[in-house]
Amino acid sequence: MGKVWDWNMYGTKLKKFDGWALHTANNDGDRRKDDATALPADRGDGPEDHDGHQNDRSAASEDSDDEPWGRRLVQLLAIRANFPIHAIHGHDWCQNMSIYFQREGEVQEEGMVDLVPTGPASALMSQGDLALRVFCYTTSDEGSSMVGSPIIGHWDVSWDDKISEYTQTICAGHGRKLEVTYLVIPRAVETDAEVWLKLKDVVGSSSRAVYGKIKASSTSYGNKWVHLFSRERGRSLSFLSGSASILPLSPSVIALPYSQQLELHIEVDLTLITTCDSQEEEVKNLKFSLEFTREIRSQEREVDGDQVQVNIIYDPYEV
Repeated sequence: MGKVWDWNMYGTKLKKFDGWALHTANNDGDRRKDDATALPADRGDGPEDHDGHQNDRSAASEDSDDEPWGRRLVQLLAIRANFPIHAIHGHDWCQNMSIYFQREGEVQEEGMVDLVPTGPASALMSQGDLALRVFCYTTSDEGSSMVGSPIIGHWDVSWDDKISEYTQTICAGHGRKLEVTYLVIPRAVETDAEVWLKLKDVVGSSSRAVYGKIKASSTSYGNKWVHLFSRERGRSLSFLSGSASILPLSPSVIALPYSQQLELHIEVDLTLITTCDSQEEEVKNLKFSLEFTREIRSQEREVDGDQVQVNIIYDPYEV
């Protein structure tokens, strides 16, 4: 069993597991030594406990009127790193989910850069510890690049009784650092976003390319945004002319602080490229901002016959 230096949520720690080291620190850089403890068992990528999750929600819905609505959730706001990352997995007290993976052909720039998360698929809970497993590239003895053992950051997110923002640092040695910023929301509503793209039928064009960004934010997020859709032109999606399709959002779920109004901001910035038989390209920008509340859950915008519809689904057990 390797050694573990542990701390409360404001300290730092160093972990060693079977020959590889884990360094985590907050901005204070304070370190203290404690007895060895173990991380929660790695549940891998197996099935989630949907029944248990449902039972928790059902029990919450049966609480008396003086009990607060919402659940304790964590919302990731930003991930930054100064070294190439292959993938990041997130683990709360009961589930393990993909947070980020390097897309095929994607090259990470040098220096401290923002990573665009591709998950989680459902909201992370703040009932215990939040752990991140960071998979990065190493060089084998033969000189080839390979994915090494994960580096793990591990923080207690179960004590906050008001909305709190944290930035934690995982040090991977040799000057390599990863920073993660997240909100702990004691009373949160799990919220799903759904975006429909309804394209008009263009004579002489069978398909149209789509790329751009869709972001979500709330007042509690400060000036930070959660990327729901992010594609450059080289990774554009192709849709049939005249079709109605759901855009693949990743992630599609965010955590909103519970309130009577449930305030949510969505920013859409999409580009449509239509290539006609003459090989000429027509470029159209669909850019607008939308405001959603408890009452306003669906909005649609149209630009020259092409439409974008955004639907918001609040967890019925939490509103």
